Amino acid sequence: MDGNAMVIVSGPDGRICEVSEKFLHAIGYPSAALIGMAAERIYADEDGRLHDEIRETTGRGRIWSGAPQLRAADGRLLATRCIIIPVRDPDGRNRRNVAIHLEVTGTRLTQMEHMIASAFNKMREAVYVVDAATQTLCFMNDFALQEQGWCLGEIATRTMSDTNYMAEQEVIDALFRMVESDGKGSALFQSEHGARTCEAQAYAITTETGEHRILLILRDISQQAKAERDRKELLSVITHELRTPLTSIKGALELLKAGAVGALSEQAHSLVTIAANNSERMLGLIRDILDMEEIGQDSFEIESEPVDLSALVRNAIEAHRGYGAHLGVSFVDGGTMPGVIAQAEPVRLAQVLSNLLSNAAKVTAPGGKIEIWARREQGCGVIYVRDHGPGIPLQLRDKLFSRFTKSEAPNRSRVSGSGLGLSIVKTIIDKLDGEITFSTETGKGTTFRVALPL
Repeated sequence: MDGNAMVIVSGPDGRICEVSEKFLHAIGYPSAALIGMAAERIYADEDGRLHDEIRETTGRGRIWSGAPQLRAADGRLLATRCIIIPVRDPDGRNRRNVAIHLEVTGTRLTQMEHMIASAFNKMREAVYVVDAATQTLCFMNDFALQEQGWCLGEIATRTMSDTNYMAEQEVIDALFRMVESDGKGSALFQSEHGARTCEAQAYAITTETGEHRILLILRDISQQAKAERDRKELLSVITHELRTPLTSIKGALELLKAGAVGALSEQAHSLVTIAANNSERMLGLIRDILDMEEIGQDSFEIESEPVDLSALVRNAIEAHRGYGAHLGVSFVDGGTMPGVIAQAEPVRLAQVLSNLLSNAAKVTAPGGKIEIWARREQGCGVIYVRDHGPGIPLQLRDKLFSRFTKSEAPNRSRVSGSGLGLSIVKTIIDKLDGEITFSTETGKGTTFRVALPL
């Protein structure tokens, strides 16, 4: 596309992140001036209506097309024909918008059509444009033609039922019905030809002459589907083949430590303690992996309800009292405001606090204290957890909530973490429509802030 079209790519924040050489040449800006600029600034759109229309259309996952004017670096206005295609994540959120322009000052509209066709022909997915009323094919990209074994001249005489997706015609029909009602649709199906797993996305398009078309993109995701099956099989092994025997091993080791079969020598007691700690570490890793798998699924939803944050703080302090005594630290209320009710799921929010409190205890020196409190701030229910430990190392701060992020510094619990805990916390808070942030200072400690809707 870089050599064939005037293209800009903007991120979910609306700022330009990529731009083609042809676009730079036409508009007269250097690349450094455009990257990071709000995409709306390059359009002649004084009242903001064009920007609102584009944002509303692409925000619903629909393709926008129109004839905006671009404002060149020297102040010239360039008449263009444009199509903006939203690229979405599997969970339906916009990942980026790809805008393809053709300058039409003194040119024919067919040039834009040729340019867009050239862009689609670069894709490694099958692209079809179908007449919404008759399902007659209006366009197929090169990849789709090769897949069907057709020549260019056959397109106008064919419908979707003539393709080798005929066995999936019911799925495609359902997809088209979604487009008619919502303007877009998506489906996943097992293709009977070649035993492939296919993903389909469809969008409504209205041409310049008012004709209704459906853009259909079909991609083979067999490799991703196989990887997903392998992942689920591995998790099954972890659950059934590792967790159960490890639980029995840990129980037996704890009995040995407690003297159930007689007193142990100092050396034997040390070895049993090491084995018990390692079994606890492995069980913790398995729990975190299974938690991450459960809450990371797109289908996983948390049902929020009104939760009394002051009661939650009291329960968390009481529940961790024994753990704190084991490490020689205490958990105290740092000044909770009574009557703060936030929208959350109490069990999952308790899991969040448990993770934050246990992490804080591991980095706090004996005799120290960890403070936790809740209050109402700026229309949110907020929970704070503060420790007075060494602070978070500089190299970990930008990736603290990423999977498998953990400090190399030893902690006092002598049980190494999985590096998944804070990633799980972040995922839960995101599912609750909340926000988690932190402030830290080397040698003085860290404070985590969890904000939840009221």
